[in-house]
Amino acid sequence: MIKRMLEKVKGQRPALFGVCALYTLAAGLYPFLAVLLPLFMIGELEKGAQASLNAVLLIAAVYFVLAAFLGFMRTYLEKWSYNKISFLRLDYLRECCVKIMEMAYPHVEDASFLMKYEKAFIAVQSNDNGVEGIYHRLFELPALLLTILILTVQIGFLSPLVLLGLCAGLVCRVIASRKSYAYRYGKETEIAGWRRRIQYYSRVTSDFTYGKDIRMYGLKDRILANYDRQIDGYRSVRALIAGREYGWGFLALFGLLLGDGLTYGTLVRRALSGMSVAEFSMYLTAAATLAGCLTQAAEKFSTILGEGQYVRALFDFLDTDLGERGGDRPACTSKAPEIVFDDVSFRYPGSKNYVFRHLNLTIAGGEKLAVVGVNGAGKSTLVKLLMGLFDVTEGRICIDGIPVEEYDKKALYSMFAPVFQEVNAMAFTVRENVAGRLTDIDDARVEDALKRAGLWDKIEGLPQKTRQMVLKVIDENGALFSGGENQKLAIARALYKDAPIVVMDEPTAALDALAEEQIYRDFDGLVQGKTAIYISHRLASTRFCDHIALIGPDGVEEYGTHEELMERKGEYYKMFTVQGKYYREDAADNEAEASAWEGGPVYE
Repeated sequence: MIKRMLEKVKGQRPALFGVCALYTLAAGLYPFLAVLLPLFMIGELEKGAQASLNAVLLIAAVYFVLAAFLGFMRTYLEKWSYNKISFLRLDYLRECCVKIMEMAYPHVEDASFLMKYEKAFIAVQSNDNGVEGIYHRLFELPALLLTILILTVQIGFLSPLVLLGLCAGLVCRVIASRKSYAYRYGKETEIAGWRRRIQYYSRVTSDFTYGKDIRMYGLKDRILANYDRQIDGYRSVRALIAGREYGWGFLALFGLLLGDGLTYGTLVRRALSGMSVAEFSMYLTAAATLAGCLTQAAEKFSTILGEGQYVRALFDFLDTDLGERGGDRPACTSKAPEIVFDDVSFRYPGSKNYVFRHLNLTIAGGEKLAVVGVNGAGKSTLVKLLMGLFDVTEGRICIDGIPVEEYDKKALYSMFAPVFQEVNAMAFTVRENVAGRLTDIDDARVEDALKRAGLWDKIEGLPQKTRQMVLKVIDENGALFSGGENQKLAIARALYKDAPIVVMDEPTAALDALAEEQIYRDFDGLVQGKTAIYISHRLASTRFCDHIALIGPDGVEEYGTHEELMERKGEYYKMFTVQGKYYREDAADNEAEASAWEGGPVYE
C-alpha cells in the first residue's frame, strides 16, 4: 500500500521527496535547540560572578537565530507540501469518480453497492484521513524519527531505564490506538448506513420540490420523527465507539504514568547525587520532548495503520473490474447498423422473475422501429440491454453481427444517441449541455441542433444565448427550463452527437399527445439514414415508423406495420383505439383553450 502511494508521488510530485528531506533536517533539529539551551545558558549563569554577559547574549543570539531559521524552514516547507499532497488525494478522488461513471450500469441501481464500497470512498473525503492523512503523516514522520534518535542517544547516557519506561509507554499508546481504530473501522459500515439515511431526510427537509407534498399531506411530523430516529441510531453507534476508546485510553494513561514516573524518579535521584542544575534542566527538557515526540510518533503510526484499512479498500475498489472495460472491439463503422435480438431472456440481478423470455427481433440497418407495450412490459429494459447497460440473462444481442459484450464499453456508448424519459440537464452552459463536452465545441452545430429540436427561440431570448449557464447551482442567474424544454434540449444533444443508432425512450412524457406526435414527426425527418428505435406507451410515435413491435412477458407478441397491426385487431389495435379517443379529446380541449386565450367565445 505504502509502496503504491509513494509510486504516485514519484510519478506526479517527485519534488516532494527533496522537500521532505529538507523538512526532516529542519523539523528534526528544531526541538533539539530547546534541549541544549538550558545546558549552555544555565551553565554559564551557574558560574556566578565569573559569568559573562557577552557569553549569555551570544548563547541567546545563536539560539534565536538558529530557532528562527529552522522554525521558518519547517513551517514554510510544511505549508508548501500541504497543497501538493492535497492534489494527490484529489487525483485519487478523480480516479474514483471516473470509475463510478464508467462502471457497469447495474451497480448504479444496486442499493448494496454504496454500502460495500463506502469505506473506499471515505479514503478520499477529507484532508486529514484516508489517503491524504497518510501522506501528511509520512511527510512528517522522518523528522520525528530524527528527533527521537538524537534524544534517545542523549537520554541513553542518563539511564537506560528511562528509555525503557518511555518505550513501554509508547507501546501502550500504540496498542490502545490500534484497538480503537480497529473497532471504529468495524463499525464504519453501520455508521455509513445511518449517515446515508440522515442525508436523505436532510435533503427532503431542505429541497423545495418536496414542499407541496409535505404541506398538502401533513408529512412534516412523520419526516421529523424518522429524522430523529436516524440521528439517535447514529449517535448510539458513535457512543459505542467513544466508550470503547475511553476504555482503551486507560492503557495509554498507564503507559504515560510509567514513562513519566521512571523519568522524574531518575532525575530526582541524580539531582540528589550531585547533578548540576544545567544538566538537570537539559535532561528534564530532553525527556519531556522525547515523550512528546514518542506520543506524536505513536499517533502517526496508528493513523497510518488505521487509515491504511480505508486506503486498502480504496485500492481494492480501483483495481476491481466493475464491468467498465467491456470487450476490445472498436465501434462499428456502419452509418446504419443492423440490430439482432437472438432468443434473449432477461431478469434483473437478484430477481427470480423474468422481464421477458425468448425475445427475437431484427432491426434492419436504417429502419425505424417503434417498441410499444403496457407499463412494465420491458420496453426501457430492452434499450438498456441493447446499449450494454445490463447483460442479457440468456441469448445474445448483436450489432452488425458482433455481440454487444465484445465491444469496448466507450466504443459501444459512442454508437448511440439516446433521449431518455428522465432528462438531466447539467449545470453547464447550453452549448456544453448540447455538445456533451467542455472543449472543442462546434457552435454552428450546436445552433443547428437547437433549431432542429425546436428550442432555438427559447435560447435566443437568453441574455448569453448558448453561453448561458443552465440551472442555478453554479450561477444564480442560470436558466431554468420546463420539462418539455429539457426534453428538447436532450433531443438537441442527440442530434449533435450524430451517432448511427438513435434511441427515443419516452422522451416526450412531459408533453401532451399532439405536441408529442409533432415532435416525433419533426424528429423522424432528422434521423433519415440511421437506425432508430422509438419507445412509448403512447402511440403517437408509431404510424411513421417502418415497423412496430409490441412486447410482453413472452417477447415480441405482435410485429408489423401500423396498418397491418390495425387490420389484425389484436392488442395493438385495442391500445391505439382507446388512446385515439383521448388524442381527439386533447385536440378539442387545446382548441377551446386557445380560443379562450384569444378573448373570443368558446362554442361547443
